[in-house]
Order: sequence, then C-alpha cells, then structure tokens
Amino acid sequence: MFVHILGPLHATVTDRPVPLGGRRTQTVLAALALEADWAVSVEGLVEAVWGPHPPASARAQIRICVSTLRRAFAAAGAPGLIETHSYGYRLRLGPHDLDSAVFESRVQRARVLSGDGRRAEAALELRDALALWNGPVLAGQTSPALDPGIRRLEELRIRATEERLSLELDLGWHEDVVGELMALTSTYPFRERLHAQLMLALHRSGRTAEALAAYRRIRLTLVEELGIEPGPKLSAMERSILLGECLSA
Repeated sequence: MFVHILGPLHATVTDRPVPLGGRRTQTVLAALALEADWAVSVEGLVEAVWGPHPPASARAQIRICVSTLRRAFAAAGAPGLIETHSYGYRLRLGPHDLDSAVFESRVQRARVLSGDGRRAEAALELRDALALWNGPVLAGQTSPALDPGIRRLEELRIRATEERLSLELDLGWHEDVVGELMALTSTYPFRERLHAQLMLALHRSGRTAEALAAYRRIRLTLVEELGIEPGPKLSAMERSILLGECLSA
C-alpha cells in the first residue's frame, strides 16, 4: 500500500490505483494520512468533512466513509490499514508507505550527508526527495481543517529546496540554478533566503548588476508591503557584492 499526499490524493497497491470513493471519503482519508500512525478523533474527522456546522448524522456518515475505505483497501489486497480506537481511527502505514514520510526521511538523510561534508550526495538526495512532489499537498482538497498539516509539509518543502540550492551554490552550480531561483522568488516574494541565493547565483554568473537589481526589488517589496527593511543576511549579501568580497550561500 502506498498513499500519495504530495500532490492530488491517491493510493496504490502494487502500482494499481485504489478507488477512494467520493469527496467525503477522500477527505477522511486525507485527514488520517496527514496524521498517519496517530489516532484521529471522530470529531476531528467530522470537522474536516463538514466544518463547524455538521449534520446530526455526521458521526454515522464518518463510520460509513471508514467502512468504504476499509472495503476498498481490502479488495486491493491491503486489509487492516484503518484501526478503530476508543475515540477515533488510525491509518496504519509503514515508513515506506506514505510519500510524505519518505520525503521527510530523505531530507533527514541529506542533512546527515551534508553534515559529513558529502555535499554533492546531499544535494542529489534532496533532489530525489523533492521529486516525490507532484503538486501542492492534497491538491484539490478544500477543507480548512486540513490546512495546518498542509502548511507544515509545504514549509518543509520550501526549506528543503533552500537547503538544496545552498548546497548547489557551494558546489559551484550557480549558472544552473539562476532560472529556478528567479521563479521561486516570484512565487515566494518574502523569503529572504531565496532572494539572497538569487543574488549570489547572479553575481557568480557575472551578472552583478542584475544581482543588485534583485536586492532593490526585494527591499522595495518588503518596505511597501510589510513596512520593514531587509534582514541582516540579505543586507550583508548586498554589501559583500558591492565590495567584491568572497561570498557563500
């Protein structure tokens, strides 16, 4: 059994898709998958499906959704994945059965490799980890109750991306990452580390004027949108470029 939440929700058994039923059933699975191997209360599942105003039959309908998932998993050859607990249900998955768990494991391995000085291996491990993503977490799911879990994983994704780019800049791959950094700074206009990385990549690629223009853009954005000046690391990057100092990611 493999459950995919790093993109649209789906599940497979030996690479064959498992039918997951309608919207409510999929929302129940999404809520369970975000808390895989932890019990989720029935009240939490009710909130995920209906929000603050559930129908009187909500708890009974949750039981129907769980039964639908259990039948689908059993028919696909993976029975017993959803356990009943005193106050809710638990989706029982191994460390290699959920794409987000595999992602987090590979990111942690990359950090160990980086700490051991094996930067090229760490960068490739992060690339492989990020390749598990097929879009936003649980793309298409609209339940606000899922937002905290979704935000946690999305933050891990962008942090892993920043770490990979830092390694690749240290390895001298600056020209290869300029285009990606331009796209990322447009998508995440307030993440100063990405803007500093773009400035560094441009400067090392012989595009110093563009690097300084990138600083002026992020400074203007921060001042106009948030009323703050760039942080010390970003300001130090500009000073170092102006002074022609040796720079690191």
